[in-house]
Amino acid sequence: MVGTRHSTDREIALMILLAYFSYMLAELLDLSGILTVFFCGIVMSHYTWHNVTENSKITSRHAFATFSLISEIFIFLYVGMDALDIEKWRFASNSPWTLFGASAILLSLVLLGRAAFVFPLSFIANLFRKSRNDKIAFKQQVVIWWSGLMRGAVSIALAYNKFTTSGHTQVQGNAIMITSTITVVLLTNVVKLVNKIGTMLIIWLHVC
Repeated sequence: MVGTRHSTDREIALMILLAYFSYMLAELLDLSGILTVFFCGIVMSHYTWHNVTENSKITSRHAFATFSLISEIFIFLYVGMDALDIEKWRFASNSPWTLFGASAILLSLVLLGRAAFVFPLSFIANLFRKSRNDKIAFKQQVVIWWSGLMRGAVSIALAYNKFTTSGHTQVQGNAIMITSTITVVLLTNVVKLVNKIGTMLIIWLHVC
């Protein structure tokens, strides 16, 4: 039992350290640390997952899920507090039409980009699926398209990493890009919340 416990500890520690090492290496090479960790997770889930003990699989699943939840909560709390930063909005409000246009263009590009990625690939995937039940229906494609819009922590983290200088957004261009990103993220989250409430009401009405 002692050997198993120590083996699990070492395996989990190595998994975390390797992921952090990939992030540090990407930052040293001036690459995207977030995308590096993303692809590192894909590779580790494919190879590392099948070479660890069962205890490590269970522990790592719950540990990384907890880390992910805590990180998302922290990011969204930070976004909520930063959305009330009057100074940043004041710099951006000097050009209100620019702010509105940047938000509209950003949202349109995200919608078009997701559509250009999801629907063609779903069509190609359906060509190789013989059974009709295995094919991706159009409603499912719409759900996949909408679920990938920028309302997560990665969008905010990338925007802050790109358009902040020493933690400040007093440059008007940087302030506009940050506030535009926050606007799109908050808008998509609100729409998602409304959709959930509407779905719950429809289910409740059917049950009643």
